[in-house]
Amino acid sequence: MSDFDNIGKLKHLPLVDIEPGEQFSTSEFIVKAATEAVLQADGRNWIPIIVKEIGDYKYQAVSNHFVYAVAQQAELERVWCIVIPSEPQSIEQAKILAREVTPKVNLNTASRDTILAALRYLVAEPGSALKGIDPIIATNRIAASDRQNWSNLNPITNLKCGITRGKKLDELTKVFYLASPAPLSPPPKSPEIVSIKYASRDEIFNQLIYLSKSKIDGFENIDVEIASDLIFSASKGKWKSLNPISKLECGIDSAKVKTLKKVFSL
Repeated sequence: MSDFDNIGKLKHLPLVDIEPGEQFSTSEFIVKAATEAVLQADGRNWIPIIVKEIGDYKYQAVSNHFVYAVAQQAELERVWCIVIPSEPQSIEQAKILAREVTPKVNLNTASRDTILAALRYLVAEPGSALKGIDPIIATNRIAASDRQNWSNLNPITNLKCGITRGKKLDELTKVFYLASPAPLSPPPKSPEIVSIKYASRDEIFNQLIYLSKSKIDGFENIDVEIASDLIFSASKGKWKSLNPISKLECGIDSAKVKTLKKVFSL
């Protein structure tokens, strides 16, 4: 019988069925004192161990490792546990809520308030390398920066906010991370060049919409519908170049006319 339907349940499990997770270390005095407190409470751990299922009736501790260490020290036969999904994000959440790890925020997108709270936390930490940094000044300069495409924290050292390379910059990695930039989508395939004199209105529109969607030379700022109408309805029989388009008041100036040569011929 499979026991994988216990997600979210509080279980009273045999300690022998629970494998240790990450190594845990703390003061021997704290462990012994907590062990005595558990034994005085009839051997019940009222703070459960957080476990994931790794097999039929087999578990592994993933959070509240201190409670697991105390249960071992107390030689408990059974311990109270909560079973959670084995996905990394669920385990990470449990560790954060148990204060076993410090949560991190994406500096590419973090709000000013979030950045300020994170910096104040770091500055207040004992022995912090950021002692003496004004978190408000640093926050204002970081928040005002174009952080969207940062791939590392080095640009912060150029903001003149007191955070320099080395220990100060390394301290930021305790609370901030940077998402890997999303891969750029390949540009749309260039359309075949069509004759401006003989092109239909739809063909003109398709050529211009390509330039607009590709954001080539500012064409994303023109009204493609209006420009298509004006170009199509213009008398083009005597045109010897594309230059007359700049006089149609359709948002295409002489600089943009040069770009039209990518999609139009005479």
